[in-house]
Amino acid sequence: MQTLTYCGLTLLIVASCCFSVPIKQSNGCGYEACNLGDPNKLNVHIVPHSHDDVGWLKTVDQYYYGARNDIQHAGVQYILDSVMMALDENPDRRFIYVEIGFFWRWWNQQADDMKAKVKQFVNDGRLEFISGGWCMNDEASTHYNSIIDQHSLGAEFLRDNFGECGRPKIGWQIDPFGHSREQASLFAQMGFDGLFFGRADYEDRATRNRTKTMEMVWKASANLNNKGWLFTGVLPNGYGAPSSFCFDYRCSDTPIMDDPHFQDYNVDERVRTFIQTAHDEAVGYTTNHIIMTFGGDFQYGNANEGFKNLDKLMKYVNAQQTNGSNVNVFYSTPSCYLYALNQVDRAWPSKTDDFFPYASNPHGFWTGYFTSRAALKRYERHSNNILQATRQLNAFADLNLRDSIFTLSEAMGVAQHHDAVSGTEKQAVAFDYAQRLSDGIAVAENVMNQAYAKLLPKDSQSPPPASQFLCQLSNISQCLQVDGQDRFTLTLWNPTIHPVMQHVRVPVRTDYTIRDPTGQTIFSELFPISEPTLNIPGRTSITQKQIIFKASLPALGFNTYYFETKPDSVTSGESKIKITHNEECVLRNQNLQVDFDDQGNLHQIVNLKQNITVSFLNQGFYWYQGFAGNNS
Repeated sequence: MQTLTYCGLTLLIVASCCFSVPIKQSNGCGYEACNLGDPNKLNVHIVPHSHDDVGWLKTVDQYYYGARNDIQHAGVQYILDSVMMALDENPDRRFIYVEIGFFWRWWNQQADDMKAKVKQFVNDGRLEFISGGWCMNDEASTHYNSIIDQHSLGAEFLRDNFGECGRPKIGWQIDPFGHSREQASLFAQMGFDGLFFGRADYEDRATRNRTKTMEMVWKASANLNNKGWLFTGVLPNGYGAPSSFCFDYRCSDTPIMDDPHFQDYNVDERVRTFIQTAHDEAVGYTTNHIIMTFGGDFQYGNANEGFKNLDKLMKYVNAQQTNGSNVNVFYSTPSCYLYALNQVDRAWPSKTDDFFPYASNPHGFWTGYFTSRAALKRYERHSNNILQATRQLNAFADLNLRDSIFTLSEAMGVAQHHDAVSGTEKQAVAFDYAQRLSDGIAVAENVMNQAYAKLLPKDSQSPPPASQFLCQLSNISQCLQVDGQDRFTLTLWNPTIHPVMQHVRVPVRTDYTIRDPTGQTIFSELFPISEPTLNIPGRTSITQKQIIFKASLPALGFNTYYFETKPDSVTSGESKIKITHNEECVLRNQNLQVDFDDQGNLHQIVNLKQNITVSFLNQGFYWYQGFAGNNS
């Protein structure tokens, strides 16, 4: 295994150069404000946090407001209220927050005096934003385009409201179900200094704990060299508190009872247990610094309870140093923990591949979500296409309607959550994600209309261009707006930086003549819509055909195609394509021939140019038996 030296004042160490550490700001939010502990002791960095899913068992609105507590008791607005009060009581306390989609909502509801207080917490390093995305995105079913967008959305909010002190330095992917090196590469390119995550394959975690390789430098890109390197750590307890030390009101662990006059006095036992826990966790790590998360899903709704017990725990544990204990415990943040590791100046192992697939036990491979809720996954991709096209049209038409596009940007930010596009949410929540995307597209459609009104060619004699509309249900071969129309136009936008040729399908009742922007008639063909598509629940169109033509689009531009009903005498009628049933089928072009048997199974592939045949003796469709979820 390769090792990389961690030297000097660098945070990401490379063989030939060092990256400078961000200098502490005058207001105390930089690395130099960190508590680095005692070099001669085992330093325990306590990191209070709340993991607030942007939708899962409840919708994002229900989670924020604390609605439907019969499903799950969680209300993010109360968590943030409570945390700010607790931070105000003790300047030594620290808290990190991740999900800017929730914080943005809360921030917009605060009075100026509370905003000023929160800004001071950030400037003092007492409240630190980690990752800084609109959500904690999934890493398997997301696209890099949308990952960057949702982080940009959060980063912009933090920059505008908190300046440099609000800029995240660390990636915090504690709950996604496996981790991709592309995510780490993106974080490195965003300027992050490190990444921590909570879920690791149970066998990988055991091996790393045994070999003291829980922390490493992730060489996340084969192309970027050291610009794609990122320090990465696996957290010791997932993202929860150590066993028996959860002080949140949701937990049943014993609090610190420190009045010696009471029979339930437990300080001595709690201190002994914590010191032993610290030494046990240190086994998997190589320095005299370890990180302990104190938090979990929607914790700190009563922040005073958690912080009050942590204050006591630290006081009594540190008091044992006079009796020979080497454990030194204090409030910290992931960035301060990373900075402390940096100062140790040591070598780290490296990794180059993914942390996929993730398994939590021998029969618990978390891979089904790669394909679950395929309709939502497709709709998220479609929504991203609409978002990018709308942004471009807004810019090219000089509309300055960026605020209007925010509705779709925000919905897309939420949709990247690791319980959203992943498909691991409840059905009602999946419907809510889709509704948000639909609402955002509706607003974006208005921006598109205004853009086309400016961009479509016209002269002084031309009437205003007709209002444009999106065929939102074209994926089920339905576009009611053109059903039965004698004439209509189709405007296609190409958001890529190179010209494209694209086959376009339009559901129609009859045949049409199609003309391109120059007035030339282009070839088209009428096909029947498949019977399974016609029978999709919710499809209301009586259209049973679709017309297909090849569109030619310029780079970052559009073309308009003109449809006019053909006279009955020249209507081509049914397609020449024959739909086979229970027959052998051969697909062939000048390069390849693909043969299917009468059951639809692939029989052979023939390379016609090289005269090579690959035969398939047997083929079948199989499935995994659904996992009961109880490790049975």
